[in-house]
Amino acid sequence: MKKKIILFVIIIGVFAGIGYKIYSDAMGIIHHPFIMDEKNVEVTVKKGDTLSGVINSLYENKKIGNSYLIKWYIKKQNLDTNIKPGVYTFPKDIALEMFIKGLGEGKYNENAVKVTIPEGYGVEQIAKLLQDKGIIDKDKFIQSIKEYALPNYIKKDSNRRYSLEGYLFPDTYELIKGMKGKEIIDIMIKKFDSVIATIQSEAGNKIVDGELDKIVTLASLVERETEAVEERVIVSSVLYNRLKEKMPLQIDATVEYALGIHKTIYTYKDLEIQNPYNTYVVPALPAGPICSPGKASLKAALEPASTKYIYYVAKFDGTKTHFFSDNYNTFLKDKNVSQANYAKMNK
Repeated sequence: MKKKIILFVIIIGVFAGIGYKIYSDAMGIIHHPFIMDEKNVEVTVKKGDTLSGVINSLYENKKIGNSYLIKWYIKKQNLDTNIKPGVYTFPKDIALEMFIKGLGEGKYNENAVKVTIPEGYGVEQIAKLLQDKGIIDKDKFIQSIKEYALPNYIKKDSNRRYSLEGYLFPDTYELIKGMKGKEIIDIMIKKFDSVIATIQSEAGNKIVDGELDKIVTLASLVERETEAVEERVIVSSVLYNRLKEKMPLQIDATVEYALGIHKTIYTYKDLEIQNPYNTYVVPALPAGPICSPGKASLKAALEPASTKYIYYVAKFDGTKTHFFSDNYNTFLKDKNVSQANYAKMNK
């Protein structure tokens, strides 16, 4: 009987030892999955690669320990297995969860670049910025813009310079050098869709089918007309009021877009250019958006203030705000003050 008890204890001890060894190995791999001698490890993730495939490759190249334990832990902890393509450089002592998170977020990726698209940028400015950041050639990005399959809410119009103008949402993105134009556009359009959904939810006001394009176009004008966030709903109301009265919007930024060049002063000849974007000659919205509006301008276009204003002019008093009026005589007085202030600023 004693022999059986002793044998049982020995067996329990053996299994306990094995269990402890497995547990110890698992914890070691979880805290330090990499086993190579180098201080850093380079990991290349190609488009279409899976996390499981990357782990298998690392194991075959003797860069990580037990791949089965690693996969077991990933499944047990329900870790996100989505990963981004790129070339990564991880410190050797990185923990397993941080390694997986890094692959998912693009961290430690030497080809990852944070790019901030400012509100009010147009397609060509965005393309140049992406080129300057080493993400993609400007011409290739613009070509991708032209070839992109449009979402059904974007109006197809041969008069438009770029159908996607206004829909590449201005935000900070983490992009990868060498990305395809379509991949970048997909990310920006997805962000636009998310922001529009949030705006509708916050406003409790659903955008009617076919109206989104009009709202984005008007929002792009608001974006270019005022830097003061608190004024945007007022500027939006002026534009709606002028449209209702069938008055030309007379926005210089649309002339700039029509000409394709920036000018400090526009001549009468410039203002008379026959172009579907020129709101000095078209008594309606331009052919499409002229830039990418931010959230505040989109909200202002959806829910303008209730005013009777049909005129505004910049104050040029250092506040970046405007005079607003509902009659021409007041507007002329405001314009005189504006011009006097501008003259003082440029002495």
